[in-house]
Amino acid sequence: MLAERLEKDLDFQAEWKGLEIHPETPPAGMPVERRSSPHMISVLENIKHLSRAVGLEMSIQGFRSNSRLSLEGAEFARDKGRFAAYNRAVFEAYFQKGRNIGDMTVLEGIAREVGLEPTEFREALMDGRYHSVLADTLAEAQRLSIPGVPAFIFGERVVVGAQPYETLRQAALEAVG
Repeated sequence: MLAERLEKDLDFQAEWKGLEIHPETPPAGMPVERRSSPHMISVLENIKHLSRAVGLEMSIQGFRSNSRLSLEGAEFARDKGRFAAYNRAVFEAYFQKGRNIGDMTVLEGIAREVGLEPTEFREALMDGRYHSVLADTLAEAQRLSIPGVPAFIFGERVVVGAQPYETLRQAALEAVG
């Protein structure tokens, strides 16, 4: 993905943080209307185009998952050294396969696929040990007035939304002077 490419090209380490952008989504998820306004059509087409440019196929779903458990699972995966694989697998499950990443069974399958022990994974998510990490990230996003994801922070500059690689690269270069 773009951040991984930036890391290689500019020799730095990105710090990934999970931000729950629709906390109002019920735990089981919910159907969403496909927006057909000209603006939304343009936004969705831009996302698809940029995704293809970095080798990802993205399918816009008519269902919204509650992302809380998947984000907490990412923190567990980070602690176990499997963050990148887990993150990619969750992205593929949701955006390419249309799976409900709010479903514990789906997440346990992803955990197993990326080399995490599913029972330990489930226990970590059920005991809430990563709630505070997500709360801290939300507070930081609010402090920085981040309206959505993806968001990239380069020094004092925040770049929000699906952006071309060169836009992100330029922001990163400006941040380091």
